[in-house]
Amino acid sequence: MNDKEIVSIAVENIYQHPDNPRKDLGELSELSESIKKKGVMQNLTVIPGHWDEKLDWHEEGYTLIIGHRRCAAAKLAGLKELPCRIVDDMSKKDQVSTMLEENMQRNDLTIWEQANGFQMMLDLGETEESIAEKTGFSKTTVKHRLNIAKLDQNVLQNKEKDEGFQLSLKDLYALEQVEDIKTRDKILKEASSSRELVWKAKRAADEAKREKVAAEIIKLLKEAGIEPAPKQYEKDMYSGRWETIKRYSLEEAAPKKIMKKKLEGGCYYKDYREVRIVKKRDKTKEPVSEYERQRREEEKNAKAIKTIAREMAAQRESFIRNILSGKIEPLKDTEKVMTGLWKAIVYSNGYVGKTNLAKFLADTKKSWYDIPDEDKKKAMEELEKISTLHQLMIGAHVSTSELAYTDYNNQYKGETGKAVKAITEALSEYGFSYSDDEQNRVMEGTHELYVKEESHVDSKSE
Repeated sequence: MNDKEIVSIAVENIYQHPDNPRKDLGELSELSESIKKKGVMQNLTVIPGHWDEKLDWHEEGYTLIIGHRRCAAAKLAGLKELPCRIVDDMSKKDQVSTMLEENMQRNDLTIWEQANGFQMMLDLGETEESIAEKTGFSKTTVKHRLNIAKLDQNVLQNKEKDEGFQLSLKDLYALEQVEDIKTRDKILKEASSSRELVWKAKRAADEAKREKVAAEIIKLLKEAGIEPAPKQYEKDMYSGRWETIKRYSLEEAAPKKIMKKKLEGGCYYKDYREVRIVKKRDKTKEPVSEYERQRREEEKNAKAIKTIAREMAAQRESFIRNILSGKIEPLKDTEKVMTGLWKAIVYSNGYVGKTNLAKFLADTKKSWYDIPDEDKKKAMEELEKISTLHQLMIGAHVSTSELAYTDYNNQYKGETGKAVKAITEALSEYGFSYSDDEQNRVMEGTHELYVKEESHVDSKSE
């Protein structure tokens, strides 16, 4: 690579580099005014020849390597010639890495531009290690940027331009928890804020882990000769016609082996957070009245609502634990959140005592009385250290997690809906949302599983 002395070159013979990582040169008026008064204080760096709009190469003219903004501002200021240092024999890789380094040192590149610049170098034959060496960035940073380059670039640009979204590198790093690129793109596209993006990424990563555990369990079950449950089970699972003989939690590691004898006569079904082994109850079929049939249908639907509500509570719990552990960014203004959490506690008519809050921190399914004294003490000490806001979060969760969504007639309980809406809206300030619309419909009382007042059958109508 040979450098020539600084020479003056006519502006009409200087061309922008088509692979310049910085696509938007930004506001040029201030720089242009400065150049009018003082001239170009620092020379540009160029290579002989240029590419046209069709990317065909021409020997005449010069292509910019360093100084794209200065050149554009100088043209705006009306300058006819610019001081340039001509560099010969610069490879395409060196051109791109030089432009990248120059822009990044000045923090001139957007997230999208940085990511595509690194990807461009990779496509030109560089490795993650050589990119790090040439640009001065760590290997970890290079890896992060290359992961960003895998995303749908149109969606990424739109989010980056959306001031209300407030996209940050940290948010995009959260997407790396999700292995599947299509899922990453879906989350990026559907998220309405950076906070929601982080939560959706965490939830998708957790779901993927559960899917892996489920696949391992199902493989063992198939090897043991256990077949999947028939389609009829989904319709009848809450009818009392089936019994569960074994549950495998998807939150834990898959078992090493399956005890086939204990599962005889059963079949498996994968639910939200478990794979369960079920079998049909041995009951003699008896004719039932229309009233009894509808009553059983209502009870079955009420059980289905309870299952959905349990999953909703599990999602809220997971989100709150992420906030407490610092995995979700704290808010600057928490007044709206605290008001919502307090409303959830009041609307639920729940009791919030120290033991309820400490049991949450102990993170166990055991009753408070069955928790070892050492763990109780540790949980109580932790409770004293956490903020009032975090105590309110735990209290609101404890108060709402076990609420019934249906009354004795299996109709929607507005009091429960009001309490759950309050905690849900409070957590939404951090980016929380349920995994599907069905859960929102259960919360709002619009789900088809609820008994409508006019359709309820009681003994008087018989």
